[in-house]
Amino acid sequence: MLAAAAVLSAGDLHPSVHDANPAKCFGSPQAPIVIELFSDYQCPACRQLHMETIRPMMNEYVSSGKVYLVIRDFPLPQHAFGRTAARYANGSLKINKFRTVDDKLFETQPEWSTNGDIEKALAPVLTPAELTKLRAAANDPKLEDSMNSDVNLGKKVPISQTPTMVITSKGKTIPAAGFVTYPIFKRYLDNLLSQ
Repeated sequence: MLAAAAVLSAGDLHPSVHDANPAKCFGSPQAPIVIELFSDYQCPACRQLHMETIRPMMNEYVSSGKVYLVIRDFPLPQHAFGRTAARYANGSLKINKFRTVDDKLFETQPEWSTNGDIEKALAPVLTPAELTKLRAAANDPKLEDSMNSDVNLGKKVPISQTPTMVITSKGKTIPAAGFVTYPIFKRYLDNLLSQ
């Protein structure tokens, strides 16, 4: 139903949610479907997936315990501000604003991706004090380790483009690359859940 790069059996190379930052995981870890989303904040297809597919999926499948969503960083080298945006998103974990920052980065991508002014994009959703704390957190060198861990994991899958969702259900892992509309993705999830 979804175009998949490959089907991997359990135990093959596929991401392990055990190493994921719990603050970037949503839903129940016991959900029948696990989706690890590798994305780049400056990638237009990642923005489209976030805005049109991930948001409604969070409301319908993640909140109901049917899908466990794990967010992974995979900033592409050709995007000048993708890694910086990921640093701000990861830094927002320290001020408990990840979902707010993650959402706003995708929403305002057309603006900040032209000039790199990520703080201006985030200012409407954060207080000045939160923005000051976020700036300091985003400059923490330890963030690089976490981001590099996600990138290295993605290379093992292997991720060849963003966005890529690595979908695991009933012992099978399927990487699905690119944008997929919510109606098509909903049918796919419902099909997995009915098996």
